[in-house]
Amino acid sequence: MVGTAADAPARSSRALDRTFTHSLQRRNRSLMPCEDSSLRMRRLLVLATIAALATGAAETAFAQTPVLLRTPGSEFVELQGGNGRAVVTGRGSLAVSMRRGTLRIVDLPQRGRPHLSSECRQRARRVSRTTLQLRGRTIGCLIWSGDTGGRWQAVMRGRGISASGRVKGSLTLDAVDSGRAGRFRIGGGSLRGWPRAVQTYVLDRR
Repeated sequence: MVGTAADAPARSSRALDRTFTHSLQRRNRSLMPCEDSSLRMRRLLVLATIAALATGAAETAFAQTPVLLRTPGSEFVELQGGNGRAVVTGRGSLAVSMRRGTLRIVDLPQRGRPHLSSECRQRARRVSRTTLQLRGRTIGCLIWSGDTGGRWQAVMRGRGISASGRVKGSLTLDAVDSGRAGRFRIGGGSLRGWPRAVQTYVLDRR
C-alpha cells in the first residue's frame, strides 16, 4: 500500500520516538555501574579471587581488595589443588574453592561472628550452634572478619581444595597418603607440596 503525504508526519514522529528511546537506553546503560558500594566490593573480591586462583598471582590480587577485608598482621596464604584436609584458624579473609568434599566454618569464642558471602550462607547448613557446613561438589565460599567479625576456623576436607587470602592465625595441612597432594605457600615463599603427615604453620606477619 502506498502512503499519502498526510502519513509523512506520523512516520516522522515514530522515527523520532525510536531515536529518543534508543538514546535513553544507551544513557541508562551508562548509569548502571553506579551500584551499591557493598555489591561492588563483593564483585571486586570475587574477580580478584578468580584471577588469583587462575593465574597464581594471588598475593598481588588480594593486595588490591578492599581494606575492610584485611586484618592487621595477617599473612598471605595460598592452597592449590590440595587433596586431603586443610584447616585455617584465626582472623582475616579467605576465599575457598573445592571440587568435592566438606567445608565446615566454625565461629570461635570471641566477640563478633565471621562474615560469609551470600552464596555461602544460602548453601550452608547449620550443624551446631557455632558451626555451618557445606557439602558436595563445586563448593565456593568467602569468609572474612572485617572490623566487627570474630575469629573463625575453616575446616576443608576433600578433593581439589584451593584457597587464598590473608589470615592472622594458623594453617594445618594433612594430604592424602598417595596420589597428588597439592601445593601451598605462605607469604612470598615458593610453592611446595602439602605434607602427608599433619603439619601446622603460623600465619603472622610481624
